[in-house]
Amino acid sequence: MADIIVQHPYYPQDVPIPHYVVSKLDMGQAFLTLGSAIAAIMVVSGLLIGRARNTLSCKDKFIVVWMLVCAGIHIVLEGYFSFNHGALAGKDTILADLWREYAHSDSRYLTSDPFTVIMEGITAVFDGSFAVVAAYGILADSPIRHPAQLITSLAQLYGDVLYMLTNYMEGFKYTNPHPMYFYGYFVLMNLPWIVIPVYLIIDSCRSIYRGMLIAQRATSIKKAE
Repeated sequence: MADIIVQHPYYPQDVPIPHYVVSKLDMGQAFLTLGSAIAAIMVVSGLLIGRARNTLSCKDKFIVVWMLVCAGIHIVLEGYFSFNHGALAGKDTILADLWREYAHSDSRYLTSDPFTVIMEGITAVFDGSFAVVAAYGILADSPIRHPAQLITSLAQLYGDVLYMLTNYMEGFKYTNPHPMYFYGYFVLMNLPWIVIPVYLIIDSCRSIYRGMLIAQRATSIKKAE
């Protein structure tokens, strides 16, 4: 018996996605759902900031919100993909609908691509956990803040660069060439996880350097006494 060919809107157009079903959420509803979830995390972040041990600067408030939003996306959304990648294209859930919408920019999310599954699994467990620790470090004024912030940001930057470059090296064949999907989804939706981690890596390196410099000077003074 010949294999049943299931029509789908993804690229490359001949990639087999035999269990694909049409999403219940359209593009607008998908964005509204994701935006509402992010807004809820931001509200919770604001409440936690109000209970922080010390008064936080605007920069630290932003980093807390960023880390907690990242934790939510990594653990919930990307974690869901990691556990359900094999049947994702055919699942009837809100999270599956969100992934089917994003897959217009990268069909690897619907084909159990080994690199994508491994990368997202690591991101969900590793990046998500350290993002929570980084946010806690800021809220509790703990010295764990900058090691966790540095580790999270390095992992995010490394993963995102690898993810985008593997698609580039294959001629963006997994991406719908329409500008909305290429620039709006693939480029703009991933750009924050390059720009912001670079800034946070620099911020943490400077803070760790200053801390080590102070510690070295204190040690030198003690030895001189």
